[in-house]
Amino acid sequence: MARAGAEALKPLAPVLRQLREIKGVKETQPGVFHARRDAFIHFHDEGGVLHADLKKPGGSGFDRFPLATPADQRKLVDEAKLRARKLDDE
Repeated sequence: MARAGAEALKPLAPVLRQLREIKGVKETQPGVFHARRDAFIHFHDEGGVLHADLKKPGGSGFDRFPLATPADQRKLVDEAKLRARKLDDE
């Protein structure tokens, strides 16, 4: 499973911009985000199909999010905001 490179991430520029705005989440390299020094979100390119892996609540593993449609992308951003907020509450 290959991590998505900068070229593959170009169509996700609006999504990445929204993720960068989440309090407590930092982009450590293009398309790789950390929260509390732990991996939080990263992207994979599997044969031209992009997916995001978002840290599960409680920190054990990742949930995979498809990114094929704007609705899929909104779902990722909304869930990332929710999970980042829960980290703040801990």
